[in-house]
Amino acid sequence: MRRAFSLTAIAIGFILSAGATPVTCSLNGTLTACYTQSQILSNDPVNWMTSFGEATQAPTSGPLNTSNAVVNLQLTSPGLLERADNTIYAWSGSAWTFPDFIAGQSISTFAGHFGAPSTQVAGFGDPLLGVLGSNPLTFSFSSPVTSAGFYISSRSLADFGATLQAYDSQNNLLGTYSIVASGLGGACAGLANLNPNPQPCNDAPLLAFLGQNAFNAQISRLVAFTTTSGGGVDTNGFFLDGLYIQDAAVPEPSVILMFGSGLCFLGLWRRKRPARKSNV
Repeated sequence: MRRAFSLTAIAIGFILSAGATPVTCSLNGTLTACYTQSQILSNDPVNWMTSFGEATQAPTSGPLNTSNAVVNLQLTSPGLLERADNTIYAWSGSAWTFPDFIAGQSISTFAGHFGAPSTQVAGFGDPLLGVLGSNPLTFSFSSPVTSAGFYISSRSLADFGATLQAYDSQNNLLGTYSIVASGLGGACAGLANLNPNPQPCNDAPLLAFLGQNAFNAQISRLVAFTTTSGGGVDTNGFFLDGLYIQDAAVPEPSVILMFGSGLCFLGLWRRKRPARKSNV
């Protein structure tokens, strides 16, 4: 899974990612500073390799249940789902070759803008989950979460849009976060370059929804889909990297201790305080 990093917004609606390519972001139709992974205090990440295993076959369509530390996640889509690894070549120990030769079986791969092997070590790149065709992907949580997000890329479009809708347990729309990315979708040309090693792009944009109150988890369902950069239908589908989830915030033990100590002190102070004399 991709390592965490932080990007700094340089203007409303724009961030700089690798290669200095802008991403335009909006919340409920209004331009906003783009979200970063550091804003999701991820305490419940989901890795598609751990959930579904090697990318040797597509997950079955329909509901898929995966478990993480606290909440259960159900994935549904009208389209077929696919497990893939972000790579073209893998290191055999002596040379770069195709992952199939190393795995001894067919491996589904996507040469996209996520993390991939770039040094002479074993590995098939970031574990990805994909949706085929112009279909959305729905994430349903067994209990509400505060925030959630993932890195996303169109399968074939270099320039694309992506939208994430968040709903509460009563199916009320909490909000819609959308991005338009330029040059961050489709194939990453550097993965085919073996002089001397592949060069991953590792610049897929983040699609996320952040709750307004870390102590009040409201998100019960998320719906994600991609479009053309102009808002048209993306007919080929998309891939996403591991899911980052923030459950309802729990105060740090030190905060609880300070709060408890304050209550004890207040109780002792009230007990020792002399009773007020009556003027009657």
